[in-house]
Amino acid sequence: MDHQMAPQVVNIDDYRTLARAALTRSTFDYVDGGAGDEITCRANRHDLNRIRLRPWCLRDVGRIDMRARLLGQDSPLPVGFSPTGLQRLVHADGEVATARAAGAAGVPMVVSSMSSVALEDVAHRSGNRRLWFQTYVFKDRALTADLVRRAEAAGYTGIVVTVGCPVVGRREKNIRNRFVLPDDVTAANFGRTGTTVHNNPIHSVAGAELDPAATWPDIAWLRDRTDLPIVLKGVLNPLDVPPALDLEVAGLIVSNHGGRQLDTTESAIGALPDIVAAVAGRVPVLVDGGFRRGTDIVKAIALGAEGVLLGRPVLWALAVGGFQGVVDAVGLLAEELRTALQLLGCSSLAELRTDGASLISG
Repeated sequence: MDHQMAPQVVNIDDYRTLARAALTRSTFDYVDGGAGDEITCRANRHDLNRIRLRPWCLRDVGRIDMRARLLGQDSPLPVGFSPTGLQRLVHADGEVATARAAGAAGVPMVVSSMSSVALEDVAHRSGNRRLWFQTYVFKDRALTADLVRRAEAAGYTGIVVTVGCPVVGRREKNIRNRFVLPDDVTAANFGRTGTTVHNNPIHSVAGAELDPAATWPDIAWLRDRTDLPIVLKGVLNPLDVPPALDLEVAGLIVSNHGGRQLDTTESAIGALPDIVAAVAGRVPVLVDGGFRRGTDIVKAIALGAEGVLLGRPVLWALAVGGFQGVVDAVGLLAEELRTALQLLGCSSLAELRTDGASLISG
């Protein structure tokens, strides 16, 4: 990957710095901010940094195998894109550019139901035939089922259901900034209500009312309405693993929703080992929340994850460079991951998974 065109970008945090300069304050804060005091946002990074690595010496690392299988597809990296909505806030091409970039990089992408481009248009205009679609169990069950039906018809290959969000978290930066969506950006899979609630633009989206009464039988209800595999995103407590597996879900994503829902929840990397232990290899486990470095990815794989998903870094790169910015950001992480594996003495992700416990501390 050639990064000479943008010498100021040498890591993912550089994209964040440039995105801050490129976006209005209220838009950057919407993307970057979290709930409450943002303790969980900081914990996602702090707990990754706290884990220390113990490299092996004199191992053959002349060839490195970083291939993974994520969300039912082969990927050159153990990396994918988390569902992040309203991407046209940061770039005119929005989710189409991101989906094109995912296809070019060969990594999976989960398209948000809150996409600022209609789900059919994301699939058609990007040419990406391996997209997954994210939804909530909305209070309007007919709308929920229709979104899944539309995703099936548009060629999406799986459904990610976000759980652990019965209501919207309180995001104080949005409230202070009196954040509203511009007239030319909306959740394109829905209509608009005309209602303004600065905390979260979901309130301006017709039909996108979260259901605080949703329970496990509602996941079974949704499963019975699609032939696509279902993955649950937002699992943090190992007590939620047995009912999830009883429903024969295809995988779990450990996530605190980027610290944007319940503040002071455990970090994603902190929760990961207990979820992996509870799953005991029965379904794949992925994780998102705070991943910025190749060494972060190494730590997640060593702790049992099949791969990591990226949220804010994708939006930062999209804001800075559109399609190419996202492709380059993935390239940076690939370079970092390769170097980290070599310096750690691991020639493959399989080796890292098998012997990960001996390679980390803290």
